[in-house]
Amino acid sequence: MAFERALGTGIIISSSKPIPERAEQRIRAFVEEYERTLSRFRADSLVSRMACAEHGGDFEFPAWVQPLFAIYDEFYAATHGAFDACVGADLLALGYDNSVQFVPESKAGEGKDENISSGSWSKYRRALPVKWADISRDSGSATLHINQPVQLDFGAAGKGYFVDLVAKIIKDGLSGDSPSDCDSPADCDFLVNAGGDMYTCFSEENSQIKVALENPFDTTQAVGVVSIASGALCASSSARKRWKVKDASYLGKDANGFESNLIATHLINALDGTPAQKLSASWTYVHAKTCAFPTAYADALATALFVSQESDLQKIVQATSAEFAVISPNHALRKTAAFPAHFFAG
Repeated sequence: MAFERALGTGIIISSSKPIPERAEQRIRAFVEEYERTLSRFRADSLVSRMACAEHGGDFEFPAWVQPLFAIYDEFYAATHGAFDACVGADLLALGYDNSVQFVPESKAGEGKDENISSGSWSKYRRALPVKWADISRDSGSATLHINQPVQLDFGAAGKGYFVDLVAKIIKDGLSGDSPSDCDSPADCDFLVNAGGDMYTCFSEENSQIKVALENPFDTTQAVGVVSIASGALCASSSARKRWKVKDASYLGKDANGFESNLIATHLINALDGTPAQKLSASWTYVHAKTCAFPTAYADALATALFVSQESDLQKIVQATSAEFAVISPNHALRKTAAFPAHFFAG
């Protein structure tokens, strides 16, 4: 089952048994509802309405968004503000809108005049007009209260969270009267793949799937293979969603001394607004049994590893029993002891 343009990446669902038509219809309807609520690329979305609210206001989100807000609360606190949904303002200022043209890693450094070294961003200064901590929310409520416009972007965890909710719809459709939180209803194995954010569900505890891990320095190759059981596998990479910042003049005083034509990525550190550069790729795995939203946590952790210290994330890693691996720009590999992958030599 394919949803070609959903969430900007497309979604493919593979299953060992046919998914009921009613479940497919629910998924298609939910794709529309999700984008109409959280997409900053849709002018009619709730997020876009917040960005245009000159004097702020109260914005009521659907109840299903509450756990996503809680995840952002958790990662915002753990990373001391480096992980922030308000980086939508940075992404927009750097040119990441519907017109952006991504460039592959191999093309990013071509041209004598292009500066993509870490020092390129040293003169870039800005302060977020609104931080996640500035947005008030009543306990147990999905209503956000703001007093000025705010450009939210839930890309760091939102796609993974969407995958978790789709997996629940599938389980509900396959289970009938069985509880939707059982490991694999109706002895059906399935995989939800949303642009590389994956959730797998197996009827047999020892069943696994092998997934190639993309080489961030040459996206035509793999650096290893991971074998995962029921759970979530997510990745972040500086080789994807890269674009040239051709014009920073609209940043006003924040553009003073800023060098144009740099390469930006979507992995923004909210503390200074610059693309994170300490890693080239991260992979995270969270078992289905360790938390209610394994793909959301795996997705968020894959980004948080880029913008924060691993020590800051230990509490989240331990609570979810997450495993991860990262590659630095100097090709150095680090991984947790139980990350279930074999990396190729060299």
